[in-house]
Amino acid sequence: MYKIILNTVAREKRWALMRDQTLFQIQYYQPQQESLVENIYVGIVEKVEKGLNAAFVNIGHDKNGFLHFRDLPLLDGSKEHKIHQGEKILVQVVKDATGTKGPKLTAIIELKGQHLVYMPTGRYIAVSKKAQDDKVRNEWKRLGETITSKEEGILFRTSALSQTRDEIIAELEELRLQYSLFKNNIGKAPQLLFQRDRMMDDLLELAKKLQQVEVVADSYSVKKELSEQFEKEDTITNWSISHYNGQEGIFSHFDLESKVKKALQQHVWLPNGGSIVIEQTEAMTVVDVNTGKFTGKDQLKQTVLKTNLAAAKEIGRQIMLRNLSGMIMIDFVDMNQKDHHAAVIFALKEALRTDFTRTIIIGFNDLGVLQLTRKKTKRPLLEYVTTRCPVCQGSGRIESPETKAFQLERELHEYRNRIEEVVVVEVSVDVAYFYKGEHQVYFNDLQKRLQKEIRFVVREHSHPFYHISRFE
Repeated sequence: MYKIILNTVAREKRWALMRDQTLFQIQYYQPQQESLVENIYVGIVEKVEKGLNAAFVNIGHDKNGFLHFRDLPLLDGSKEHKIHQGEKILVQVVKDATGTKGPKLTAIIELKGQHLVYMPTGRYIAVSKKAQDDKVRNEWKRLGETITSKEEGILFRTSALSQTRDEIIAELEELRLQYSLFKNNIGKAPQLLFQRDRMMDDLLELAKKLQQVEVVADSYSVKKELSEQFEKEDTITNWSISHYNGQEGIFSHFDLESKVKKALQQHVWLPNGGSIVIEQTEAMTVVDVNTGKFTGKDQLKQTVLKTNLAAAKEIGRQIMLRNLSGMIMIDFVDMNQKDHHAAVIFALKEALRTDFTRTIIIGFNDLGVLQLTRKKTKRPLLEYVTTRCPVCQGSGRIESPETKAFQLERELHEYRNRIEEVVVVEVSVDVAYFYKGEHQVYFNDLQKRLQKEIRFVVREHSHPFYHISRFE
């Protein structure tokens, strides 16, 4: 039985997935970091750039959205995309803003239902790629052509293939009604018309992949809404939802706060005494597997295999828990047998079975390093709950007291020709100790060479520190 702990009483919403007291996933939803993808707006065309075949559209955010002409719907009989400055236009975000670039937009709106994706001006019919039987695909395409107009488009999801024609038509009518409401509300611009509840979507997708799920929510309204959503889904059958109203925070009650802190540590111990070390960089994530204390009673090859299998299971959990993405390189303990490689890959796939983010396992390279990629959908856990250290700038290392003492010495030397006779320096205890030297030998010598009295004002500080505050 999986358990989802849902914490939504504060502005930052979050949920955690547990099984047998082990934390497998945690997701954060911060208001200032919410993705705009799939949001629908009434925008105003601020500028048309024919050289770029695009327009810039004001949707009410800091940066105007970028709308390429190819993402404009074609009118009947028209071969051109027409748009003009000052025009109000219905647009949907397909990619969030990055750096200096604003969000990428499309005017070909997509509305997602339970079994369908409806495109009011999409002009094509498609069937889920998971339906590999050509006969089945053709039958559903023919159905799509009979229930849509010439300008409409529709995508049949995998779940649609088990529905009746009447059920499909009923959902299509709901989506058409939703779109007509958007069109009728094109008044004030810029204006947000639709915003998808990503937390609810993520929870539904996760619940579909779990055989049994128990949800505990600290908000009664969220509990009620999620319960209603679960009841609509045919694929979610074995579930229960309860409301937690204790005085203690729900994450503290289930001992999750401490588990989240552990999830930020680089070093993770394995049950058999081995360990993994996780290094996150902007370019990739590197995971190193060590046998550690574990020697085992079997031959060396079996010892290595058992360590690597335990590591694969834990690495899968850590990938989901930390929301690692991009290129991931795993340096397992060296194995020579191909069947051992296959066993480790299988163990990793099993560990990622409940992950709803796409992961591609490329395989072991010539150096014995397993390569995989995971699609980036959200920021990693590390970025949600920590910030870059202002001292080490994320390197994990800071300048030593000796280095700071030598820097102070060099800086004071630059002021040797000033007329003031006293220099006051705020300094941490460790820097003062190394500056002065044993029995203040260095300190006295430096005062003579600088021909100034140096007065140290000791300050408590979290790292080696000094500051030349004034001259007297």
